[in-house]
Amino acid sequence: MARRVTPVAGGWTKSERLLELSLPAEPVSCARARREIRAALHGAPVDVAAVELAVSEAVSNAVLHAYRERSGATAEPRVRVRLTEDDEGVRILVNDDGVGMSARDDSPGLGVGLRLMTKLSDQLLIVQGEVGTRVHMRFSFADTEVVELR
Repeated sequence: MARRVTPVAGGWTKSERLLELSLPAEPVSCARARREIRAALHGAPVDVAAVELAVSEAVSNAVLHAYRERSGATAEPRVRVRLTEDDEGVRILVNDDGVGMSARDDSPGLGVGLRLMTKLSDQLLIVQGEVGTRVHMRFSFADTEVVELR
């Protein structure tokens, strides 16, 4: 897969967006997010299975937790997924406009998904705003340097 990095002033690079999804906050969106991520990363030198699983966990968290206190809403609850690539790897952003994360009495494994995302990604940042949560994850490219045998 060719790297899609655009040179900009000052020698820095900016990332290119590979995928942007706006999904209904419903359980079926987890599977769709996985499929779309897999297709977008086909041939990329990253652990695609790890990216898929981490994205699935983030989307699942949004579906289960973000809109739990929503009543009388006029807009359909959404979960957004953005995949970008830069010269070091891929970055994922999963965000919603929900109520944020908090403990739930009916949640059997509080924090299991968060621990999994931490283990799978190279970097994880979760930002809770007044409205919504943003989950930022980074996955580094695998070392693709070829070593010659003598």
